[in-house]
Amino acid sequence: MTRKNSLHVLLVLLAVSGVLLILSKTNVLPSPFGGSARFQSSDPIESDSETTLSSESQHIGEPDDNDTQYPNLNATETDAVKQWMEFPIIGNDPDALDDAGESLRRWPAELSIPRLHHSDLNAIAAQSGDSRPLNGVTVILSAARGGEDTGVVLGKGADAVMEKTILLDLAEKTGDILIKRGATVVQTRTTDESCSYFAVVAKAADIVLARYRDLVIEAGYHPDPIDQLRLLMGDVIRINENSDASGGRGLFGTIGTPPQLRVLYDIEHQYTDILLIHLTLGFDEDDPSVSGAQAYYMSADFISDVNNGYAEGQDALNLPPNYTLIDSAGRANLALLLKSHLSRLEPRLRPVDGQESGKQVDLAVLRLSNFVSAVFEPGYLSNESDRSILTSDDGRANIAQAIANAICQYYAYPIR
Repeated sequence: MTRKNSLHVLLVLLAVSGVLLILSKTNVLPSPFGGSARFQSSDPIESDSETTLSSESQHIGEPDDNDTQYPNLNATETDAVKQWMEFPIIGNDPDALDDAGESLRRWPAELSIPRLHHSDLNAIAAQSGDSRPLNGVTVILSAARGGEDTGVVLGKGADAVMEKTILLDLAEKTGDILIKRGATVVQTRTTDESCSYFAVVAKAADIVLARYRDLVIEAGYHPDPIDQLRLLMGDVIRINENSDASGGRGLFGTIGTPPQLRVLYDIEHQYTDILLIHLTLGFDEDDPSVSGAQAYYMSADFISDVNNGYAEGQDALNLPPNYTLIDSAGRANLALLLKSHLSRLEPRLRPVDGQESGKQVDLAVLRLSNFVSAVFEPGYLSNESDRSILTSDDGRANIAQAIANAICQYYAYPIR
């Protein structure tokens, strides 16, 4: 191609781009740039229709570029664009909230988006006596460590046992039991790969975003805000770093809950048929006598207190509000059931603190997602008795059985 022809093509492309931009500004075409303000306000539209879960997303963090099921979704013709309603987001402007003094403001305990998913916990509870009592339930299992993060290493050479390997095997054993009981199981890692805390919550979020996106389209809304969130989750998963400087925290790297993150939490809130369980192990190099299980969780009030602590000394009005629509009772119940069922099945792994109830601790995987969730620590590798169970295939099988039993009881007798 000659230089003259190349210049001619460039001028044509620039002219076409200018026309498309003018059409988007005049609302003939949708804007290609959503921006964070897109998540703050829209006309209220209620939706109470019952919907059916779509098939599971096979590519976590990889939004589809094309929708063969909805051929007009990405069309540019005016008639095709008009068939989609704008996805409604209401009451999502933090500047409209009252000043809370030195504490962060609080988002109201109500959804800013349509409730499109309706978890039928009564139907799940009614099947508790069946052979597959967890039909309709999804469990996200997250095995800590992985890759270069080996955790504790016991022994040397080919006979060495690594914490990361124990946890992955425990997640796989738990998943196998849950699948046999009818649950859909998603593991945040299935190989020896590292997974940052922020990547864990982003992977969990992307699962529900993919499902909710289908419901958004079925309801006649354009899924642009959901697609933007999936792209943000994909960035966090791709970077896969815990440090702030890496950019790996993404949308989760703020104190409080900005409008975009509130939309994500409002989506996760609708999926009470999903649980997130992060598996880890204890180690106390100063006191090898410390032993037993612990389950951690975070309630709405505890999260607010933690965020207010992080915000101390800063202008609260310049920070996003605290999120409040959290199932605190469900989280506390899940933590209690995990500890109590393990204590029954394996008495040597009795609760480390002598209490069946869980313990509230600030952990990123709990604070930065809005599923009913728990971090479960079944024992201490630094304790000889615990270690003999944790490094045993039969011992891990019993722990996996206890986790599955806890989940079954959680849904058999749901807290209203």
